[in-house]
Amino acid sequence: MKKLLSLFFLFLLFITQAQEKTLIKKTEVTIPIGKKLILKTQTEGNKIIGFEITEEQNISEKPDIMNVLTNFEKDETIDNSIELVFCEAQMMNNPFFILKTIQKTGKRMTFKAKIRLKGSPLYSATSIMPVGSNILSFEQWKDTIDSIFLYDFELQ
Repeated sequence: MKKLLSLFFLFLLFITQAQEKTLIKKTEVTIPIGKKLILKTQTEGNKIIGFEITEEQNISEKPDIMNVLTNFEKDETIDNSIELVFCEAQMMNNPFFILKTIQKTGKRMTFKAKIRLKGSPLYSATSIMPVGSNILSFEQWKDTIDSIFLYDFELQ
C-alpha cells in the first residue's frame, strides 16, 4: 500500500512539474508562470464562449510594475482581444508574481481565478478585480506561484 501511495504522489508531482504549456479548454485558460498571451474572444451576448490564441511568448525578464504603469498608453481600440501576462515582476525592488490584463472588448470584464503554489498539486481560489476595457489591470501575489487557472469570463 505504501508503494502504491508513493507512486501516486510521484505521479502527481510529475504532472504538476510538467505543466509548462498554456492550456485552453473552451472558456478556461491555464497559464504557467512566464507567459504572455493574446487571445481573441468569441462571445455570445455578454458571455465569452471561447478563445483563440493569436500570440504566445515566453517572458524571462522581471518587469518593474511602476515602469509598466508609467509607460502604458491607453487607446480606444475594440477588437475583442485580451492580453494576459503572468510572470514574476518587481516593485521597488520587491519581488511579486503578477497577472497583467488588458482587454479590448468595449465592456467591463469579470472572471474567476485559481492559483497553484509551487510544489503543490492543488489550485486555490483567489480574488480578481473586474477589468475595464482598454485599461491596464494588475493582480499581484507574494506567494511563489507556478500557474494560474482563469474561468467564468463575462462581459458587463
